[in-house]
Amino acid sequence: MNRFQRLNDSIAPHFDDGQGSAAVPFTSAQWGSLASFGAKTWPGTKRYYGTSGNSFVAIVEFGPRVKAMAVMAGGQSGDPRSPHFGDQIARYASGRLRPVYFYPDELAPHIERRYRPGG
Repeated sequence: MNRFQRLNDSIAPHFDDGQGSAAVPFTSAQWGSLASFGAKTWPGTKRYYGTSGNSFVAIVEFGPRVKAMAVMAGGQSGDPRSPHFGDQIARYASGRLRPVYFYPDELAPHIERRYRPGG
């Protein structure tokens, strides 16, 4: 019943039943859900779209080498043209967390580009 939809980078919520969205099994924290997702109908829609809840979920194991898994609602980028604008929607909706890279040897195979301020 609850849907996650990310159409553009607008701050004001905008939803469209004619566009793609993902079913989300979470409920509001009001009902005790740790992965909270607050949804309701919006003007011009019949579906329930979420605008509140956890935007980031993580688990961390502390030890000699830190291990962590996480997921973000939507994606890491706020730019709709970026491949990372909605690349975590399916993971978020299904609860499949991704690895978090803490160490250079873990991160190196996943670097797309490097940025140095002022460079």
